[in-house]
Amino acid sequence: MPRTPAAKPERRAAAPPAPARRLGPHDLYELCAQYPPRDVALLRAIHGRSPRTLGEDFSAGAALSRAWVESGGRAVACDHDASVLDRASGLPGLVTRRCDVLRARDPVDVLFVGNFTIGEFHERSRLLAYLRHARARLQPGGIFACDLYGGVDAYQTGTLDEDRLGPGGERIRYTWEQVTACPLSARVVNAMHFRVRPSRGRAYALPRAFEYDWRLWSPPELRDALLEAGFRHVAFYHRFHHAEDDAGGVHVRPLEPGEPIEEAWFLFVVGRLGRRRGTARRSGVPTG
Repeated sequence: MPRTPAAKPERRAAAPPAPARRLGPHDLYELCAQYPPRDVALLRAIHGRSPRTLGEDFSAGAALSRAWVESGGRAVACDHDASVLDRASGLPGLVTRRCDVLRARDPVDVLFVGNFTIGEFHERSRLLAYLRHARARLQPGGIFACDLYGGVDAYQTGTLDEDRLGPGGERIRYTWEQVTACPLSARVVNAMHFRVRPSRGRAYALPRAFEYDWRLWSPPELRDALLEAGFRHVAFYHRFHHAEDDAGGVHVRPLEPGEPIEEAWFLFVVGRLGRRRGTARRSGVPTG
């Protein structure tokens, strides 16, 4: 008796490809406004020795702390928003503190306030109180560092657009807007906007994903406050300009008094506890 041929399995329609995960505001912030490996290398080089523990105040999602831990150190990230600190939870070597930065107590070798958030302090008395608290957290030989921007266009309103490529092929338009600016009070209001065009699916926008109300402290104002808070030495470094050797090590030096800088500038301001070392320093941590 002839064998009945086996029935062919019923063909099912192919499932549509799963949509890419939608990028949230903090994903976009880290993609467009931060590059932690570079800053880890810069801070290690500026410290000049072998700093072990980083403190990141106003840390948001603790991107810098995560990169610091991945480079072999320990980190303490402090922010008042628990939802963003969750991005850093569970990483060995990284401690998160949900609190006001004036309540953080963990001793650190490097304490960093990035993304211009030193401007969250609008009055000198509050700035000085914070810097004294920051000094008390530093281990011997430790440094405090923050970034500033300023120059000819610091009080101009307007927008700046940049394009980025996301991890899933998304095309991202990042817009930085200075909404208001008053040179008499040194206050600015800034906003970050994003528009994302995924490789699949519809484009979406996140207008005013972040908004900031800052005081733009000048370099001499911040230097004087650091000295008054008890730091022994204060120096300024280019925020982005540094030398890199063939092994990926980063070399930095402080700006000399009277040295010209760009008309529109970005600086690291560094307060140091220990005695002054040589002017040129190297970090063996590659920038990636």
